[in-house]
Amino acid sequence: MCGIYGSNDLTTFEILGDANRQRGNFSTGILYKYRNSSYQVQRHEGTPKWSSLNLPDNLTGTGDKVYGDYLYLGHNQAPTSSKREYDELTTHPFQYGDWVVAHNGVLTNAGDLVLDYVPTHDCEVDSSIIPSMLDEMEYRSDPCEDPETEIQNILFVLERLKGTFAVWIMNLKTMNVYIARQGSTLFYKGNNISSIKGNGYKEVSEGILYNYTSEGLVEVDAFVNNSPFLTL
Repeated sequence: MCGIYGSNDLTTFEILGDANRQRGNFSTGILYKYRNSSYQVQRHEGTPKWSSLNLPDNLTGTGDKVYGDYLYLGHNQAPTSSKREYDELTTHPFQYGDWVVAHNGVLTNAGDLVLDYVPTHDCEVDSSIIPSMLDEMEYRSDPCEDPETEIQNILFVLERLKGTFAVWIMNLKTMNVYIARQGSTLFYKGNNISSIKGNGYKEVSEGILYNYTSEGLVEVDAFVNNSPFLTL
């Protein structure tokens, strides 16, 4: 079991990170985004102290804060049956090419997807197939300069995932962030998302791709929902 979360406010992000530790304290993955100009990905064993992360000034939200400037994304991971020793290569978020993805859930057809789409893929963690496929689809359709192509590539991949997932996805070229869920829990309130339901949080709709910015969620498109469950 794992948890994903995000906020446009660093203090709220830390609170959500602490809350989602009940879903996993094996490792912590974080992506910090400042406008569309800079980002930083960090992976840590266990649950690091937030004060020890030493972010660049333009990623800390200090000084005169404009809420449209910042977006913080996180993932708390529990050990999997296949990986019970910390290794940064098997720690969320996973990155292939221009794509960074954090995933909560269990994919039941990851092996088939490797054979069908990316036979050179060699990471044993099921979650890693998502950015690997996105990178492959981007390669086949040329770089994602067109936002519609980027969205269609994401929908193509999501519709081929069997099992459960809640994901945040970022394209490093366009700096666009998306979220979606199928089976796994994911809630939102204003500019915040979390696998743990907080006071006043609503459930993110299944089968819908959302653009996630520091100003909140915007529905982008629908995808075929292949979840074997209503909710996990």
